[in-house]
Amino acid sequence: MPQTPQTTVVVALVALLVVAGAVVFGAMVSVRAAVLVMAGIAFLGAAARLALPATRVFSVRRRAVDVSMMLVLAAALAYLGLTTPLG
Repeated sequence: MPQTPQTTVVVALVALLVVAGAVVFGAMVSVRAAVLVMAGIAFLGAAARLALPATRVFSVRRRAVDVSMMLVLAAALAYLGLTTPLG
């Protein structure tokens, strides 16, 4: 069984900073917009996992499982961001 390379520290830190930036954006600007940004990040993550080789992106499970899970998450976030009232 081939060994999948682990994610580098730099990639993990960049991912963490992007998510933290979306949270700060939500706190300062709009939670609804931040949820839609997170949906976009999930869509980009799914596209990256689908297109890039395993050494360049997070890879824990089979590619089809990862992409499916990220697309479901992105669709759920997009739905919530578009349907939640602004209260």
